[in-house]
Formats: sequence, C-alpha cells, structure tokens
Amino acid sequence: MNINWSFLRLIFISYAFTAILAYYPVSEFATGEMVLSIIAGSIMSLVNLLLGYFAIEFSFDRSHTTFLKYVLGGMVVRLVLMWGAFLLLIWLYGFHAAALMLTLLFFYVMNLALEIYYLQKRVTTKK
Repeated sequence: MNINWSFLRLIFISYAFTAILAYYPVSEFATGEMVLSIIAGSIMSLVNLLLGYFAIEFSFDRSHTTFLKYVLGGMVVRLVLMWGAFLLLIWLYGFHAAALMLTLLFFYVMNLALEIYYLQKRVTTKK
C-alpha cells in the first residue's frame, strides 16, 4: 500500500484553511462547551476521512467487487461508528449537540468531496 502524501497534504491544507476561517466566529460567539464539540466533531471527521482513504488505498488494485465491498461497506461501517461516537458524546459526556452535529455535517460534506476527488484522480492515473 502506497501512501499518497499529496492527498494527505491536501487534507491538512483543507482542515487548516477551515480552522483559519472558523477562528473568528468561534472565538467570538462560541462557549467553551461549543468549542469542545467543534474540536471533537472535526477530529471524528478527520478519522472518518483517513479510514476512507486507507480503505481506498487497500482495495484499489483488487477486483471491482472487493473494491466496492471495502469502500461502500466501509462507508456504512464508518457512518455507524460516527453515529455511535456522536450519541456517546451527547448522552454520556454532555457535548453541545448542535455544535457537534453542524461540525460533523460540514466536515462530512467536505470530506466526501475530497474522497471523490481522490478516487477520480486515482482512476485517471490508473488508465
């Protein structure tokens, strides 16, 4: 399994750019509980993206069936794990639900776009 450092660099740049854009509104309007929820949501989303990246890398050179099982099945597993972690953080630890949910939603959309971009790039370089 090869590690694509340019894609990992793109992930880092995307998260850093998002943090820079969100710094002022979060520092001015968010409570401490909301800030912890935003940080937890961004970490959960980053782990989700990295697991998706490794699923793509692990299964890319295998058969189409195996690839789809790892990528699509892995997506279901990752969503269930994120849902479980979300419920755990809300019910057990009392995180701010709205801040956590909005952070997860924002980063999920961003990460989905990054994963699609990466898959498209991998498919075009394979041909």
